Amino acid sequence: MSLSKESRRRLSRVFRVTQLAIRWGFIPTVLYLGFKKGADPGMPEPTLMSLLWA
Repeated sequence: MSLSKESRRRLSRVFRVTQLAIRWGFIPTVLYLGFKKGADPGMPEPTLMSLLWA
């Protein structure tokens, strides 16, 4: 089964956009989920300054 040139180009573009979204979205997503969940019991609450200072 062979794909046309147009189909290959579209799949390549979708792959590049997905790859870009994963690369630039992973760290902010992890930080967001960490702030949303909050600190473990007995640990100080995370703040933006404590993340930047460490």
